[in-house]
Amino acid sequence: MIRGITHNPMPGQRSGFSLLEMLLALALLGGALGILAEVAMTGTDAAREAEHLAQARLIAQSRLAEILANSQAQSPAAIPPTPTEPMDSQSTTPFEYQVDVAPAPIDGMLALRVTVQAIDESGGPPVATYSLTRWMIDPMLGLAELEAEEEAAKEEAEAGL
Repeated sequence: MIRGITHNPMPGQRSGFSLLEMLLALALLGGALGILAEVAMTGTDAAREAEHLAQARLIAQSRLAEILANSQAQSPAAIPPTPTEPMDSQSTTPFEYQVDVAPAPIDGMLALRVTVQAIDESGGPPVATYSLTRWMIDPMLGLAELEAEEEAAKEEAEAGL
């Protein structure tokens, strides 16, 4: 004969969870989910900032290369904050760059500083800022003219032979 299992608790024993235990478990679960959501949000913000910094770095390098290429013919000039397109065509964040030109600590050198900012569309502080500084020989020193004079003198010497 098979005996059936009965669920008659003995006095002093209980079957199941009490309401207090269920509330405590739900509170722990809610707290853990809240902490996980905060960690995920922090990670998302950090990834967004890293993306903006990478974009700003690319823009700064590009603008500095343009300035250095044009500095052969003329002395670089300071540029006030100017809007610019991001390097990523899918980015919707506005960027602006600024160029500062100052004498370097060494005579005959200029310090070019290109600063790029990712602008917060809500009007807050910039989302990301990246600056790139490069020293260059001051084109106003007349080194190009000196080289041209040396070339002319060399050609005259060769022609006189």
